[in-house]
Amino acid sequence: MQIPGPSVEVPEIPWQSRVELPARSSAVIVVDMQNDFVKEGGSLVVPGAAATLVCLQSLLARARQAGVPIAYTQDSHFAGDPEWEIWPRHCEVDSWGWEIVEEVAPQQETWSARRAATTASMARGWSITWPMYGRCATW
Repeated sequence: MQIPGPSVEVPEIPWQSRVELPARSSAVIVVDMQNDFVKEGGSLVVPGAAATLVCLQSLLARARQAGVPIAYTQDSHFAGDPEWEIWPRHCEVDSWGWEIVEEVAPQQETWSARRAATTASMARGWSITWPMYGRCATW
């Protein structure tokens, strides 16, 4: 797999106030909605991330009602992670900052992929394994 250069071209996508997808062939993937990225007091808060929680709660409720699979990714780091030489210490496993925010926390029917993707490992290509329907898809 080839890693994109420092920038990629993104096509213009027209705004749609409503998008409908077939539940039987769709999934929702919640990416890194963790305290360190979303909540006040987190070490790498993304501006505006907390403002997305209400919409995300609504989307997850509708997805659950329709039986749409929901998966979560969870940025995960251990003590001494070399990524902390670039970014502030964040998402250390078993810390408050590592936890998925309470408002959109996984429920029993969801999958979770805890990932540790340092800048060095990303330079070699993604090495994340996602459990899906009893099979593994890796990229």
